[in-house]
Amino acid sequence: MQTKRVLKITPILITLNLLVLFAIVGFYTYRLIKYYKIENGESEDNIVLFADEIKKKRSYLDETKGLVYDEKTGVYTYKGEVVDNYLNYSGMTFRILGIDKDGNVKAVSENNVTLIYSGFNKGYKDSYVNKWLNTSEAKYSGIYESNLVNSDELLTKSYFCSDTIDDVNNITCDSEVTDYKITLLSLSDYKASGGKSGFLNNGDTFNLGTLNKEGLNYYVTGEGDVTIHQKTTTAITLKPVITIKGSTELIDGNGKEDTPYIVEEHEVETLQDVYVGKIVKLNDKNYKVIAKVGDRVKVISVDPVMDSEGNPLLIEFGGNNNVYKDTNDVYKYLHNTFLNTLDLKDSVVESKYFIGTLSLDNYDYTKVMDDYVNAKVGLSTIGEMYVNENKNTLTILRGFEEINLINVINEEGNLFADSIESKYNIKPTFYLKGNLNIIKGDGSFEGPYELGVKNESQKQEG
Repeated sequence: MQTKRVLKITPILITLNLLVLFAIVGFYTYRLIKYYKIENGESEDNIVLFADEIKKKRSYLDETKGLVYDEKTGVYTYKGEVVDNYLNYSGMTFRILGIDKDGNVKAVSENNVTLIYSGFNKGYKDSYVNKWLNTSEAKYSGIYESNLVNSDELLTKSYFCSDTIDDVNNITCDSEVTDYKITLLSLSDYKASGGKSGFLNNGDTFNLGTLNKEGLNYYVTGEGDVTIHQKTTTAITLKPVITIKGSTELIDGNGKEDTPYIVEEHEVETLQDVYVGKIVKLNDKNYKVIAKVGDRVKVISVDPVMDSEGNPLLIEFGGNNNVYKDTNDVYKYLHNTFLNTLDLKDSVVESKYFIGTLSLDNYDYTKVMDDYVNAKVGLSTIGEMYVNENKNTLTILRGFEEINLINVINEEGNLFADSIESKYNIKPTFYLKGNLNIIKGDGSFEGPYELGVKNESQKQEG
């Protein structure tokens, strides 16, 4: 009798089950790795997202300092004496304030960047500060925004606390607006960071965008205390606040002061490529880039001009009135003496220097642009980048309604009018051709950019 073959099904089923099991394990392992990377700031293409990288630093054990998360609002806030929230963007140093409820990164300039009259008596929206910070249809608006690289791609509108505060013991933020891409810190921001005990208290005096019912703004003293300006006719310094899209790629850095986060970079081959705020070297002296206009780059001397004995040269504005022209003592010195000391004087371009006047009825910085003189060398004026760094120094801002007064910046950094016959330090400003090559340097004070024309061996090396 023929014996029937019995099919052994068990080993086959075991094999099939194992294959299915391996497939399931493999699938979920892949998903685990994928979403772990996303959660920790990495995409499948190994792109690290800026906001996600910051979230890794959330403080779980002590919510009184570090990066603290609010479950109710969905907002991350840096509190206390933080040392890992530094950001480098457009050549400027910022401190990260936190991550807003939309997942975008809010940061404030580490340093003051200009000196202007506020115009806060018109309200924040119509103030000169808002006009200076943000580009709009208004002429000469957005001076600060124009110096930020790829701002249309990288920045988004900021949440700005618009509450009117009359009692610093009752700081609220019941109303927030998102009308502006660039703002100032509010009282609420300063309080949230830890106030006097927080990282924003760095020894600087800086202004806040919070107003009281009289249109006067608050500011933080060098000791970290909060007080209020008693009038709107005092020139103030600004520390802008920006918000970077959380989806922005993190290029480098870990947030430490010497290795800040970097979200934008580009090749620097000519002077035109240099960030505003960087340092260039001419005749063994340092100059700071303060503007880029078309194919020209404007610089200002970091230090005042020195005399033959190594002391600051004190000079009067001079002449018969406060209009900057070839009859003034300072004009004559800058064009007949100073200019001839520059090795690259042939690369200095004659340009416009604004000499319009403000009035007691109108402190708008754009009024200065109503008039100009063509010259090769000049001095700084109100509303320029980093004009606040010039102390005990002449400007070319004419005295209000007085032809024998010229504005100066005193030792405390305040703007005031003095006689055209009074003597002060001078810091020359001038425009250079933007196509000058960068020979070496990184733009820092320690390694300033050196300018010139590369020879063949330098071209091969660089």
